[in-house]
Amino acid sequence: MRYDLAVVGHIVRDRISRDGRVHSVTLGGSCIYSGLAARALDASVVLVSKVGEDFTRKEFAWIAKRGISIKNIQTSNSPTTCFSINYREAQRTLHVTRRCDPLSSSNLEGFPETLAVHIGPVLDEIPERLAIALTKRDCVVSLEAQGYTRQVSSKGVVHSKRWNNIRLLKNIEVLKASENELRAITGDDIAPRRLSKLGPEIVLITKGPMGTVVWSRTEGVYKVPAYPTNIRDPTGAGDAFVGGFLFSWIRTDELLWSCAVGSAIASFVVEGFGPSNFGSPRQIKRRAQKILNETTRIGH
Repeated sequence: MRYDLAVVGHIVRDRISRDGRVHSVTLGGSCIYSGLAARALDASVVLVSKVGEDFTRKEFAWIAKRGISIKNIQTSNSPTTCFSINYREAQRTLHVTRRCDPLSSSNLEGFPETLAVHIGPVLDEIPERLAIALTKRDCVVSLEAQGYTRQVSSKGVVHSKRWNNIRLLKNIEVLKASENELRAITGDDIAPRRLSKLGPEIVLITKGPMGTVVWSRTEGVYKVPAYPTNIRDPTGAGDAFVGGFLFSWIRTDELLWSCAVGSAIASFVVEGFGPSNFGSPRQIKRRAQKILNETTRIGH
């Protein structure tokens, strides 16, 4: 079977708090949010991941029930990666409480045929040599920057770090990064001339409620607005954006429409807690059309 999308990285457990009050403990990570965003558009999705032996049958069933293939998820003797996420006012603090083993070459054995692969590390769990190997596949390859631009203190607090693997960046089609993550790659210069030297054909720069800036080597620079809504939990919104974008892009080859679709799906995610709502295809299309109508060109 050929899948539309494979997402590679650790599935995690997120303990989400606001102002010290725990709201939910859910599955998370790029695998979950990107995968479910693509599934909201009826894509076929497979996860290539590693979890601990503590990962329960109920959690495997939760993923499978949503139509995502779990056959390429392997288990490890180490525990499933866990994050404690606390939002206080507009700031987010991230702690790592448990950490699973990195993926290895054995995780790529039996890798299914796909139209697209999203490399979605959460905390450096995909060795860069494996990520480069994935870029050799005959499909669209995208990269989530967050997992390579993070480091963990002795107390488990996640901080930003500099990172720049030119060989990897020059072999992917799409790079998704927040402004801070992009600066961790380029330094302070995130101007279009600097992005043109990175390698990817498309760079998606997510800015939370300020929307997304999309840079395309061939089509220029655009501001894609966020859909106006009540934000309860922003966790996973960027991952959902790229999952929706990728599937739409490989199907339509329409850059701005695909960005609008990604933004629309992200708007449903932030309205709840955790990966609880991604919208229906009809709802997504309705919001995406409004977003597309308000998308503006801001550079060449």
